[in-house]
Amino acid sequence: MRINRHRAALSLGLGILIPASLLTLSGCGPTGAFLAATLPDTEKVPPEFNRLPGRTVLIHVYALPEIRWAYDKVSLDVAACLANHLQQHVKGVTIVDVVRVGSYMEKTPDSENDPVGVGKHFNAEMVIEVSIHKLSVRDPGMAHFYRGRMAASVVAYDLTRPNELPERIPLGEVEVAVPEEGPVGLTGVTAAQVRQQTYLAFTTKVGRKFHEYERPIK
Repeated sequence: MRINRHRAALSLGLGILIPASLLTLSGCGPTGAFLAATLPDTEKVPPEFNRLPGRTVLIHVYALPEIRWAYDKVSLDVAACLANHLQQHVKGVTIVDVVRVGSYMEKTPDSENDPVGVGKHFNAEMVIEVSIHKLSVRDPGMAHFYRGRMAASVVAYDLTRPNELPERIPLGEVEVAVPEEGPVGLTGVTAAQVRQQTYLAFTTKVGRKFHEYERPIK
């Protein structure tokens, strides 16, 4: 993880000034308040996987049967949300049409367990596999409140070396809760809205594995 360079430069300046006035720089005087105000409040986070720019990428989404039964369009919806995020944030990326991929997977037995095979069928250079094992819009015992929850494992495959086996790169688990701070009542919101916001939060978190982004410094 690399911190904003402005923050690093400012830290050097602080190291020089501290001997001159510990009281002022501790925040007890106007100079301390000014320096605190000029510290950056975000840091840049590098991608976990940085090979997508300029590549043709296929998004392969698999959900457990019980999840597909409850949310029949989950694979297509999540793939579409993730595709949109990557197209906005990864330079020069080309995403294989998620509708075509979904149609092919519906017609092709065992394709849901073969992300590399699907990727090769569509001449993709990279494959992102998202395997969803949790999705709900209500917590157990909370029938009168909404809270979206979603969790999945994420794996990238590099198919750019035709004479070698594809490289498999596990990128770990992604889990979100929406709203993050706790459940909301049923008034003024629908389950579909909560589910859509959960998809958005989830695919944003997945997408950030593939590009640099800024996050608040805690």
